[in-house]
Amino acid sequence: MLEEMRMLVEYVTMNATAIRKILKKYDKVHSSENGKNFKSKMQAEHIELLQSPWLIELGALYLNFGGLDGGQLNELSSHFSCHLNSTPPVMTLMLQDSITLNYDLTCAICLDTVFNPYALGCGHLFCKSCACSAASVMIFQGLKAAARESKCPICREAGVYGKAMRMIELDLLMKRWCKDYWNERLASERAEVLKQTKEFWDLQTKYVIGY
Repeated sequence: MLEEMRMLVEYVTMNATAIRKILKKYDKVHSSENGKNFKSKMQAEHIELLQSPWLIELGALYLNFGGLDGGQLNELSSHFSCHLNSTPPVMTLMLQDSITLNYDLTCAICLDTVFNPYALGCGHLFCKSCACSAASVMIFQGLKAAARESKCPICREAGVYGKAMRMIELDLLMKRWCKDYWNERLASERAEVLKQTKEFWDLQTKYVIGY
């Protein structure tokens, strides 16, 4: 399994590096900015491989399989490293030619390490509870209940909540490597869910009864 993940990571990074070099070479040969514009278009349409939340999820899966509790990794995990106690908390991807990419794991709303993380359709990461709050929906309702016109708090793109994906492996990584923090956030979120659920059904009861 680890070997298959390693091959997949290498395939993604090699293809992304090749695309980057081809576009750069194209602009140089033709004295144009078409390659640069195409790269910008890929980023805007969220199809650039190296900016995909799926790559972060793959990295988390890689570390979960290849590492030990506390962040000790074996030699197969050389592509990815994770520093959850740094400021900001980051996951680092090592590419060819000594190029590194850092993925910030800070929620832009609560400014803490993401908990129960979700990636919106635009690729930005948030805690589920924070994203629900931004979309004006309750946590137990979930992000899919958000209105289509609800916008990402960072890029302001609309319609991204319906395409949100839960970052299961990243959440597991947090649970294993930051146990105290994860348990504290879990207790806090459960209390908030119970509070919101009670308020919701109290409101529904008043609506049905009429007072």
